[in-house]
Amino acid sequence: MSTENKSIHEFDFSLICEYFSSINRQGTGSDEATIKALGFIDNLTSESQIADLGCGTGGQTMVLAQNAPRKIVGLDLFPDFINLRSRHKKSF
Repeated sequence: MSTENKSIHEFDFSLICEYFSSINRQGTGSDEATIKALGFIDNLTSESQIADLGCGTGGQTMVLAQNAPRKIVGLDLFPDFINLRSRHKKSF
């Protein structure tokens, strides 16, 4: 085991993507928690826009899309998550 300090830039992020791509949600919470959180937002209209920053493969984004008929944009640091959603599941 090396005692040499390594930079975060040397970390193989594909390991993270590979591991988390097999699950629907990459973070905490549930569909119910997402719907409950959406209920705390007042004054949403059909003109409102929602950004899901750090959306992963879009599990919570899909729940938002089903419960908030507005424009929703999912954005994630790892394009593989977005590509995975586009290839294997309904696009959001």
